[in-house]
Amino acid sequence: MNIARTFDIVITCNYSPWSRYKGGGQKSAHMLASALSREGKKVCVVFSKSPWETVPVPNSLPYTVRWAFFFGIRSGVSSPLRFLNGLSYLRTVRGLCRSDTLVIGNGDEASLLHRIADRGLFVYASRNTYEDFLNGSDWKRSRTWLRIFFKEPRYVAVAMAARTADHTVTTSGFSRTQLVRSFGVSPARSAVIPNGLDPAFIMTGFKETGQKGIVYFGRLARNKGVDHALAAFLRLPAATRREHPFTIVGSGPLKGELLRMIQAAGAEDEVRFTAWLPSRLLAETIVAHRVALLPSLEESFGNAIIETLATGQSLVTTNACSIPEVAHPFGVLVSPGDLDAMVKALQIELVRSRSDGEIAEQRRHFRERFSWNATARMYLQLGAPASAPVTQAVAVGT
Repeated sequence: MNIARTFDIVITCNYSPWSRYKGGGQKSAHMLASALSREGKKVCVVFSKSPWETVPVPNSLPYTVRWAFFFGIRSGVSSPLRFLNGLSYLRTVRGLCRSDTLVIGNGDEASLLHRIADRGLFVYASRNTYEDFLNGSDWKRSRTWLRIFFKEPRYVAVAMAARTADHTVTTSGFSRTQLVRSFGVSPARSAVIPNGLDPAFIMTGFKETGQKGIVYFGRLARNKGVDHALAAFLRLPAATRREHPFTIVGSGPLKGELLRMIQAAGAEDEVRFTAWLPSRLLAETIVAHRVALLPSLEESFGNAIIETLATGQSLVTTNACSIPEVAHPFGVLVSPGDLDAMVKALQIELVRSRSDGEIAEQRRHFRERFSWNATARMYLQLGAPASAPVTQAVAVGT
């Protein structure tokens, strides 16, 4: 084996932070790899793309990037053959490992990584929510595998990864419970290790200086509630909409539907779209508005939630999934899809005034609670030979 081509840590993640399709999972893989590199580890992240895609990668990354073959003409969340990506990841990762390499898989691409004999610990890090039909599935029965394969083959790949890993990690207590119930994972070998904060949102602080407007950022998809966010905005009084126009940052499949909603309401002058923004510009955009609105329907963690609150900005969100865990006690939570409650919360937050001390306390809370450096150390603890199994962890400090 060529030791120069092996790594202390190998992380796998479908797509990449620079791909056409990207989200919190890809950003989390990048941030974790960067933090592990700061701990003095030699890190490689294996992302995926189809052979026909060109993905620009920054030159200044502190870790190495390798690419696995994505089974599809173009990589995307709905690619029907993506469950086969486990084959290409197995082939790629196998050549990067030595007997003490910590391997961290982030999704269905990790389905076959347990088959790498010459490796150290294999950790499956779940960064997704799962559908209700998986609850209580008996994976000891072959018919369960067949039934779920024909319903959603990607979940079979997830089951293979989660059930064969040495440890499983989730980012919230909600996600841990869901993983155990959906895939029969033993709670004794499952840990909760939260995501950290992108430093851009720590360095950019909110201060009330007469800001106007409401901002949504994220994927323009139904599970993120962007259609609910727009519908709530359009229910505000006309005078409020004119004073506080709506900014939508991101891209995704619902943009056409959103444009039709705006046109039907005659609100073309009150809503503007902005493409994905790098972290620093996004943080500046968040604090330039009066309130953020992120009414997600599902979150395994909620990167956008803690990023918003870490700036000190007011946030209206929902009580779905893991959001209460990470937003408490500062976010304003309503039931998913409850437009009346969302409108009422927006009207309160648009006029509510907070002291500098209250804003500073909110920023301190998130800065101290969520740290990628602390998260990285927790992963290293999982791989330490003398460490006992971790069942619960909370990232505090840096």
